[in-house]
Amino acid sequence: MTKPSWAWLLCAALLATWSCGKSEQPSDDASPVADAATEELSEVDQVAEETWAIWEETEDPEVKVGLARDFLARYPDSDHTGDFLESAVYHLTESLDRPEDAYEIVETTLSKVEDPNARLETQMQLAVLHSKAGRLEELSALADSMAEEHSFQFTDHLELMELATEAGAWDLAIEQANDAMAFATPEAFKAQWPEYSDEYAARAGQRRNAYCKAYQGWAEANLGQYEAALASFSSGADDTSYSLLGVDETPLHIYWGKTLLAQGEPEAAMDKLKAEALFGSKDAKETFAESWVSTRGSADGLEEHLWALRQEHAKPLPQFALPNYDGETFESTEHIGDVLLIAAWNPT
Repeated sequence: MTKPSWAWLLCAALLATWSCGKSEQPSDDASPVADAATEELSEVDQVAEETWAIWEETEDPEVKVGLARDFLARYPDSDHTGDFLESAVYHLTESLDRPEDAYEIVETTLSKVEDPNARLETQMQLAVLHSKAGRLEELSALADSMAEEHSFQFTDHLELMELATEAGAWDLAIEQANDAMAFATPEAFKAQWPEYSDEYAARAGQRRNAYCKAYQGWAEANLGQYEAALASFSSGADDTSYSLLGVDETPLHIYWGKTLLAQGEPEAAMDKLKAEALFGSKDAKETFAESWVSTRGSADGLEEHLWALRQEHAKPLPQFALPNYDGETFESTEHIGDVLLIAAWNPT
């Protein structure tokens, strides 16, 4: 296999997430899709649609923030509150470096919101700001307040786990991981999503457990509790899920590898990070490279080693025949040797 020809492997990974039924991880705020042909848009929905159309036409973050601000001033308490707040917070913090303005928009909106879902989304954006600003006490207090006010689902705990981890609020990350474990069972998943099969619910419950153990273990490692961290990673390892190319779809193996490196076990770290370094995140590759250098004194031979690993992990593309939008059948056997980009959308 020549070096250019392995690029299709990355494209083939898309096949792993394609299904003819429901998505792999349904959104906790999923709802039946309205029939647009028979149901007229409400005023707020129509304004939201028009606003998003303008939003998509501009690349100016200042304009995007202005559109979000104007909509929220008119309709602070709607099904679109969370989306517009997320847009405003992102651009004010990432593009414009004005977190104080982001706080002002979020806090003003929160003072006007009464709908429980809109309040939760607004509070979550406030948690995002606390996390970015490193306000650990405020973040912990807000998480407690949110838990008292709302009936959390797994994804709410997961989002707070991620924000706590980004902020270095390790005790909060462990607390959220522990609370989320109540939802990491097939029964809890089926209670929320009864339309899914028992088999699917069992896989989903296991994947949730792997997420909890990943964040719990990483928090424990950063608190210096290495034995507990390794035990957490190990207990979640059998429950995690992988892409077609063997990449962990949770952060468990990345955090496991980083913990092993911090403990002075670079070879073990590289073993855990192998697939992630080849086909996963930039963070995994950088940690793999750091482990390589710590054992060999330099980066010499690293790329050659990674290339050899790619050959070991290379898998033949499964042969298939699928209809395209023109009603014609696409035969993969007719494109052997070609580089293919396979994009598949979930019909739901």
